[in-house]
Amino acid sequence: MSLSDHSAPGSNAGFSFQFERALHYLAKSSAGSLVGVETDDDVAVRAPDATRILEQDKHSIQKDAAPFGDRSKDLWNTLAIWIEALDSGEVVAGKTLFMMVTNKTLPDCIAQKFARARSSEDEIDEFITALEAAAKSPPDGIKALVTRVLRPESRSNLRNLIPRCRLADASVGAAAQELRANTIACLQLPAWCSKSADSIADELLGWMHKIALANWQAKKPAWIERDHFVNQLHAILDLRKRHISRERAEHLIPVGDEKVGEKRGSLFVKQLHLITDDDSAVDTSIREFIRCNIEKARLSAEGNITDDDWLAFESTLLARWQKIRSRVIRTRPGTPEKDVGYEIFTDTTDAHCEKLAGSDTEQVYLTSGTYHRLAEMIHVGWHPRFEELMRELLKP
Repeated sequence: MSLSDHSAPGSNAGFSFQFERALHYLAKSSAGSLVGVETDDDVAVRAPDATRILEQDKHSIQKDAAPFGDRSKDLWNTLAIWIEALDSGEVVAGKTLFMMVTNKTLPDCIAQKFARARSSEDEIDEFITALEAAAKSPPDGIKALVTRVLRPESRSNLRNLIPRCRLADASVGAAAQELRANTIACLQLPAWCSKSADSIADELLGWMHKIALANWQAKKPAWIERDHFVNQLHAILDLRKRHISRERAEHLIPVGDEKVGEKRGSLFVKQLHLITDDDSAVDTSIREFIRCNIEKARLSAEGNITDDDWLAFESTLLARWQKIRSRVIRTRPGTPEKDVGYEIFTDTTDAHCEKLAGSDTEQVYLTSGTYHRLAEMIHVGWHPRFEELMRELLKP
């Protein structure tokens, strides 16, 4: 016997299929719903209004497999499980939808007929006749199941069950790719993360596996709350939003000398000239200002950074500048005003990266460039008497 004889790709694929189906239900269920794996059924849904979905999943990796065949154990075992639940009063037919689901496309068979709703007595009679015909001289593997499904004392519940049965196979999107596409559509993801939709679904599946495993280890059924699922989805989206909101590295935003020259007459530059004659420091500040404006526009358009996020960012920077300015002015009595202003400028703008929309930033230019934008509006300044001096400069 080789090592490969011990592998079980088919059963593992079937187990994964159950979680994909549970993910689909979590994505489309209403608030307050519970979705279970290996609880009431292979997959089950309990809605807040006491309605249920019980689902039997038959996944196959065999090319010619036809689950839920007329004389298959799949079909008769499924019906026996549901009849037993109805007979015992564990479920109520009128509040329960019974689903047979497979990743294969089934030929014409009894299970296929479940795909079409039916409720008339004549149609139910036809179904029972079809079941009885398929049950004639059953093989030993299903003999006990056939007897259980068709026993006279369960006939009333069988008649109640038939109109509530449905089939979903590959022809109606129950196969892997179509199922995933339908699930993603139900998630209603924002446009900015549509390219990552599969990865987001995979993250949700990983979270579901973790919740189920924790429950099983605690000897509890693996029920997953739809509301917790939504919380997890938003947490995943928030994390991804923070990643795409990250500003670009400085070298990815080249600023040529021509662009620098165009800004030399700006108000924030005039403010700098009140405290320094260092043209290199001024040019660096101009490049920070330009890069900041470029990234602000990009992050607002692509990174879902809102106007309120920018206002909060600026408000935090303004409060920080006020504290630095007060401290430096108070601790430097008798120091030339130009030197005091230069210290305020360097303490404020050097090597500080403020958080934006709750996320850390990595590039100094985004913070220092915003300070220069505020200086352009004369909301901040470096010279201790910047407002007075700027008024003088701006006089006609």
